Formats: sequence, structure tokens, C-alpha cells
Amino acid sequence: MRQRTSPPHLVSKPAFSAHTLQYAFLMLALHPSLQDTLYNDIQDTIGDRLPTYEDFPNLVYPLCVMLETLRMFPPVVAVPRLAVNDELLLGKYYIPKDTSLHYDIVNLQRNPKYWGSDIDEFNPSRFDGRNTPQGETGEKDTSVPEKIRLPAKGAFMPFSEGSRSCLGTCIRSAN
Repeated sequence: MRQRTSPPHLVSKPAFSAHTLQYAFLMLALHPSLQDTLYNDIQDTIGDRLPTYEDFPNLVYPLCVMLETLRMFPPVVAVPRLAVNDELLLGKYYIPKDTSLHYDIVNLQRNPKYWGSDIDEFNPSRFDGRNTPQGETGEKDTSVPEKIRLPAKGAFMPFSEGSRSCLGTCIRSAN
């Protein structure tokens, strides 16, 4: 009898949090001025006291650092999909039934159309909505109103998107 295991998409991946932190620390070590900005933002918000849950919405730059780290080093690099029917993709690409397709999150999140010409630069400020120029497009993260700027829908998907996104997305910030 074969041992029954949970499907891989239902298993928590605590290593993703550790890897994200590892990359964040590496990028901050390589960019001391950004490390200083992060430190100053934390000091301005919390000072010398212990942080509380109520401080979270005001810790904008730390969230920007996390989002930029996830943009450059997503925990999942490709998301598979299976064509359940014969399909014509974008009106010109024939996809036969039962074909496995994967979309490339790494290159999606480095598309200059959405991220600008500095796609290979670690720039947490690209997510900082506090200084967004008038007329610049982008989605607002409703959990931190008017403070976080996200690109167009579908351009930032470190945990996939939609009904099949990672179940841990809602707790990713708490880790």
C-alpha cells in the first residue's frame, strides 16, 4: 500500500519565508543607503519601544522592502496550468487539450512595461505610494490605504493570483 501524502500545493513552505528574508538581508547589505532608509523609517514609526500590531500599517518602507524582495526573488518561479480543452490563446496560438503550460513569474515581474528600465535594480521605493506622482497609475493595496503602490493587475504575482493563489498569502506579512 502506498503512503498517502498531501498535495504539494496544500503543504506550508516555511522555507519560503526564510529564503525571502535571506534575500532581503543580502540586498540590504549590498545597498547600505537603503538599509539606512529602512532603519530610519522604523525609528520614525516605533522609536525605542517594542512594536505593536497597530504599528504595522505605518511600517511602509519595511513592507516595500519585502515586496521588492518578492519581486526580484519570487518564492515560486513558475505556475503550471493544464489546458482542459483545445484552446486558441490570444487568437493565434493553438493549445491542445491536456497540454501543460507554465507562466514564468520571474520574467513577468521584471517586465520593463510595468516596472520601468531599472528592473534589475533593488528599489523598494517603487512600491512606496506616499510619494507617487500625480497621474501615475498603479493599484493601491487596500490593507495599507494610499501607502503602498502596486503595478497593474497581473504584473506582480509572487504567490500566484486569483482563486488558485497561495493559501498562505494572507499570513505572508505576519511571518
